[in-house]
Amino acid sequence: MTNQKLGFLSSVLCKWHAQATLIGKYLLPVLLLIRFVMLGAAVQTAWLNDREEFLCSTQQPGCETACFDAVTPLSLPRLWTLQLVLVLAPGLVFLCYLIHLTNQETQVQRGNDEVKGHTLSVYRACVAFVIVVEVGCIAAQWLLYGFELSTDFSCGRSPCPMRVDCFLPHAWEKTVFLRIMFTASSVSILLNVVEAVCMLRAKLRRTDGGETLQSGSQVEESVLSRLLALWHSHAGFLGKTVLPVLQLVRIVLVGAAVQPLWSHDLKYFVCDTDQPACSREAYNFAFPFSWHQYWTLQVVFVLAPGLIYFSYLVHLLVTQKQSETGTVIKRQSLWAYLGFLSAVVLLEVGFAVGQCLKFGLFLPPMFNVAVSPCPHTVDCFLPQPNEKSVFMFIMLVLACLSGLLTLVEMVSSQFEWWFMLMGIFS
Repeated sequence: MTNQKLGFLSSVLCKWHAQATLIGKYLLPVLLLIRFVMLGAAVQTAWLNDREEFLCSTQQPGCETACFDAVTPLSLPRLWTLQLVLVLAPGLVFLCYLIHLTNQETQVQRGNDEVKGHTLSVYRACVAFVIVVEVGCIAAQWLLYGFELSTDFSCGRSPCPMRVDCFLPHAWEKTVFLRIMFTASSVSILLNVVEAVCMLRAKLRRTDGGETLQSGSQVEESVLSRLLALWHSHAGFLGKTVLPVLQLVRIVLVGAAVQPLWSHDLKYFVCDTDQPACSREAYNFAFPFSWHQYWTLQVVFVLAPGLIYFSYLVHLLVTQKQSETGTVIKRQSLWAYLGFLSAVVLLEVGFAVGQCLKFGLFLPPMFNVAVSPCPHTVDCFLPQPNEKSVFMFIMLVLACLSGLLTLVEMVSSQFEWWFMLMGIFS
């Protein structure tokens, strides 16, 4: 087979096509794209003013808030956002792994035959993870809402004085989207199962781009490939694949799920008093710093060391002198990589400890607050405490997972540092 020069992205695409069937190449990506578009353009709009249009037959302060939390323990748009992010994450991990393999081929000119076994195993694991996520989210959707949303329901939650009638807006429209998303998830499960069965029945034959990556094929080296090569020369499997995707998942969750959940918090935080400004001051006392702002700062601060590290790598590549050997550049970049990982671990631990010390793991539905200008100690009711507690727990788990995986990555990089140090003095 004659040598061929491929662009970096073309090489990655060929590796993906060599593992996937027609379902994995075309149907599943298109289905996922359709679900994302539907979620952003239609579903979010249907639930946009859900809390404002939710009414109960009482004027008791806090009753509507408690009943709304009862009928929507976890908002469907945010459940579907979480579902699609988790479904997308394995594909991104697989893509990062393919980039890693392509970068290895750039460095050592290793053929596709040597790495295909690992690639296929990772692809199978990604498909299995997607099936588990889809099944779990469908089960959660069915347990929470079933297949239909009712227009009205009876609520007797505290602090309602009696059982009251509450009315959910646009119930039929929401039921339509509920069934559409359920059907889309079911189709996704079916296609992923078929994809998994096709891979288990026989070894995949090379199709499309798979034949172009034979042994001896070359990948055209560019600035991007040199940058990735320098990064990959120090990063382990976690640093190349899992950690970048984990940070992306957190960014999407904060922007698409957490921000809307906390956006109208003050408006629906009510206290059992008519004293002007009491509810506002009680909210400021209970939440001196908004949670979504806290997590936004966390994500930004955690990303900052990585951006500084990559900027430093670009600086090393641009200012590299002819007299400098590859070992010198790698040693300098390794020190920077260890510093980047150390900063991330410290930031993750600090933010996680701060979250636990301030509010713990869960938010209570009611706060007893004594603050001016409230005339006495008042009971204040937090909107959607259960849903917020779910996302508090998710963000805490992601922070702990990020810190733990970064620590493991740092320990593995330390071994490389010791080997390099011994090589210098030997």
